[in-house]
Amino acid sequence: MPDPTINLITAPDKLLNKDASVLLVNPSDTVKDQFNHHATLFKAPINLYLYENRVEEVQWVLEVIAEVDYIILDIDNTNIEPWLIGYILSFGKTYYLTNRQDMLYNKINVKRIFELKQFFERTGYFGL
Repeated sequence: MPDPTINLITAPDKLLNKDASVLLVNPSDTVKDQFNHHATLFKAPINLYLYENRVEEVQWVLEVIAEVDYIILDIDNTNIEPWLIGYILSFGKTYYLTNRQDMLYNKINVKRIFELKQFFERTGYFGL
């Protein structure tokens, strides 16, 4: 059986098919490396949307948020407006990473993770 396909999608594109989809919002290099490591173990194809702190792509990311199955938000690597962080956290499909102790993100969303392994274990979809 061939390895599953990982479709990397960036603004302004979208891929509308039935494959599972994940949006990475402002991932650090560490988060990207963790994702790549786990991707070698995927059993099914995936659409990977990538958004990286580009103000001119906010409309695109707002549209993609509504379409994807999961969102992973790296808050510590985010330079976007605070309202957008709160908006993204308001979705039940959002998992987030942060080392900040003083922020009350857990009042909006209880799906804080400390590494991507936790995301893959919780979702169980990706065959890991």
